[in-house]
Amino acid sequence: MPDQRVVAATAVLLALTVAGCSDDRSDAPSTGGAGTGAGGTGTTGGSAAFELVATDDLSVSPDGGEVLADCWNGICRWDATDGTLELVPDRGSVAVAPDWSTVATVDDGTVVLEDLDSGETVAELTGLADDDVADGSPVTAVAYSPDGGLVAAAGTDDDGEGRLEVWSVDGAEEASFDTLGEVHRISISPEGNRIATAGNGPVEVHDLVKGESQELPSGQGGTVAWSADGARLLGVGADGQPAVWDAETWTLVAELRGTRLHEAAYAPDGGTVALTSLDGTAVTLWTPAKAAAEPRELAGHTDDPGAVAWSPDGSVLYSVSADDGVLAWDTATGERASTDFELPEGR
Repeated sequence: MPDQRVVAATAVLLALTVAGCSDDRSDAPSTGGAGTGAGGTGTTGGSAAFELVATDDLSVSPDGGEVLADCWNGICRWDATDGTLELVPDRGSVAVAPDWSTVATVDDGTVVLEDLDSGETVAELTGLADDDVADGSPVTAVAYSPDGGLVAAAGTDDDGEGRLEVWSVDGAEEASFDTLGEVHRISISPEGNRIATAGNGPVEVHDLVKGESQELPSGQGGTVAWSADGARLLGVGADGQPAVWDAETWTLVAELRGTRLHEAAYAPDGGTVALTSLDGTAVTLWTPAKAAAEPRELAGHTDDPGAVAWSPDGSVLYSVSADDGVLAWDTATGERASTDFELPEGR
């Protein structure tokens, strides 16, 4: 059984180190970052040494009562009503189960599922190579399926080629796919039958039923996110912009020009996308089906936000940045929620 402190440290390095590598704010599209699951997964700029809160993933509990992210000194759990912080020290995560039963961490090339509350190891998922890397982990992205039954992780195979492994949560291997480039983001469809990936190669869709992979006409970096009904897939367009494809025909149905995609999450109703950009501190609400409608910008962050997450009923949107921590908005009005979320103590 892996030593818990080693696993936690590795997880935090995965989240924060790749975050620093991913945040290219030149005119070129981002190369992405260490990724997690549907809705989650982003990174933001700055050295890990100065990040109070990791920005690669943000999770809301099934009842909407808590918000979770990794912090520099442990897992941060906030009360969604009053913003009080409960720090779980000396632990980290790279993905959170939808029912909040377990979190995924990494130990070299092994994905370790731990009980969220107790920290006990529940399963060890093997199959990715334990490649030597300069820092961080050879596992570059992890995600749970929306029903919590599957876990997918990206890394390399024994020949050093890009690899996507899929397991059931009890550790049984379900599928394995080659990937084009290093994968930094994974999102599993609501039906659990398709997996979208993004990274320093194109957006790809891997079909668990057919055992086939499809490359989409896309750029590099950004993230991937399925709509709630699985009918649409959001990813990065050829020029770095948010793009939406029809998930049956794979035709491009919408794009948001003038924005470079960082992180994104579909609202529970599937119509609105919350996204962050590589070019500013605002969080954007975009409705792809309403091409003429102007996106709404939610201002409040003082540094660049990463991951975004919706409350289960879609009434509140949360976002996270390294220095500000978690902010919340009323999605009906676009106004900042009154809750102030405590920050962890500084280094």
